[in-house]
Amino acid sequence: MEQHYHPLLYQRLRQLFDASDWDAVTSYLEGLTHSQFRTAGYIIGERLLTDVQPEIFWTMMRHLILWNAKALTVTLAKAAALRLQRETLSLEDEGFRLLCQALRGDSHLIDRQKILMQWLPVIQQPTEMEMLFDAMDVAESRKRIDFLLHTDTLPAAFVLLRTLRFEEHDQEYLTSVCRQLIRRASTLSQAQGKADSLSFNLASLLRTYFDLPDLRGTFSLALESYELSRLDTDYDTFCRVITKV
Repeated sequence: MEQHYHPLLYQRLRQLFDASDWDAVTSYLEGLTHSQFRTAGYIIGERLLTDVQPEIFWTMMRHLILWNAKALTVTLAKAAALRLQRETLSLEDEGFRLLCQALRGDSHLIDRQKILMQWLPVIQQPTEMEMLFDAMDVAESRKRIDFLLHTDTLPAAFVLLRTLRFEEHDQEYLTSVCRQLIRRASTLSQAQGKADSLSFNLASLLRTYFDLPDLRGTFSLALESYELSRLDTDYDTFCRVITKV
């Protein structure tokens, strides 16, 4: 069983954090055994980064990912996701901009993908989600759609609709996206033991919005023509429509 805490490791790391000596942190980590290193990662993500100032958090995250991305990116991304959800970090922070700047380029593509997978589910506003995609250099619509299909939240559903407008010329692709949403609804319903109405309603909404005659199924979300006009521009309207049964 992996150990998430060790008092001596915590004490030393706490001292280095309090001194803001990031080079000393990595030097200390380099001298640990594999099991100690894993425990140190948990200590950093679950204890030391939970209450530091945002500028310290972003600096530490940038420093550690650039030092050992393979071992620490997911741990640090989870710590950031928790703080983004609690609103003790913000995508408006200067430290976030510097992190994104440091992670640009193909060498950090996988790191950016790992961060997105952790952060997208906790983003609460569509504008922030689109800003995150821009900051993480995910510009192509289909790449964004791949991430959004793995994020079952209302903001992600709204951004998915907006992003699919760039693909409205390709009905075969749009139909395939709706089928993926239906499969997601089935998978999540089985896993959670309750119906995933969001995924299924979104497929129903997209079927009507993009006029997809090849999408078969029984859809309970009935939409009037007037309801379609503001769906991709007004988030409140979108939420009201897609959550009705």
